[in-house]
Amino acid sequence: MFKKIIRIILLKIFRRENIFIKFLSTLKGSFSTIRWIKKISFKYSIILIPKIIYGHYFRNKNIETFSKNEKKLYFDNKYRFNYDDWFSINIIYWEKIVNKISKIKYLEIGSFEGRSTVFIKELGNLESLMAIDTFEGSDEHKNIDFKKVYENFKYNLNLGGGGDKNISFLKTNSDDFFNNNKNHYNLIYIDGSHHYEQVKKDFINSFNFLENNGYIICDDFMWFYYDEIELNPMKAILDCYELYKKELSVEFLYHQIIFKKII
Repeated sequence: MFKKIIRIILLKIFRRENIFIKFLSTLKGSFSTIRWIKKISFKYSIILIPKIIYGHYFRNKNIETFSKNEKKLYFDNKYRFNYDDWFSINIIYWEKIVNKISKIKYLEIGSFEGRSTVFIKELGNLESLMAIDTFEGSDEHKNIDFKKVYENFKYNLNLGGGGDKNISFLKTNSDDFFNNNKNHYNLIYIDGSHHYEQVKKDFINSFNFLENNGYIICDDFMWFYYDEIELNPMKAILDCYELYKKELSVEFLYHQIIFKKII
């Protein structure tokens, strides 16, 4: 009996410590994100504080799910990938969004080997999917065989077929795509060039072809490759948010940022 009581007490103590550690981790991560945003915009480093804290809280709350990441293992075993996985950590965030859309009309700018593509492809509520990529890489890509990347992408997209879903891709740049595009989408993923000017153009074009109540997911919000901080995605994304702030709400913010069109 005595040993049982001690065990219960110890479990409660460690549980409280675990909660305390997660709380400290949330604060530490939040302050770090706030400092980075402050370098771009003091205004948004304040305005976005609730979203920043929630993003880190959500991540820490679900840390065990991240560590197991059973869906990553599923996709790794089923599909063909040769390079680092920069996507699977986002699945738990994406699920919060894709489950809100009855019929997904999806556009992605930047596919690489197709990790995000196949995640969307396998959703039961997918109506259409359009992926575009030059498959030539950009500034940050070093020692990558894009011929292999392209072959893997095509293999992954075609694996299992699309059933009655409208699944297609174009090997082109986003500017040319939007110049000829006539379709609208309710879920758009921006993960092409990470240079300020192109991110801004991709965001504006995406907004113009986004349905009301649709979502834009911007990758690499917290990614800084260029020495001039203003040349990185965060600056372009915040400038676009400032431009459309009356028509967009921030739904989620961690390393990615997710917007919803509210007009």
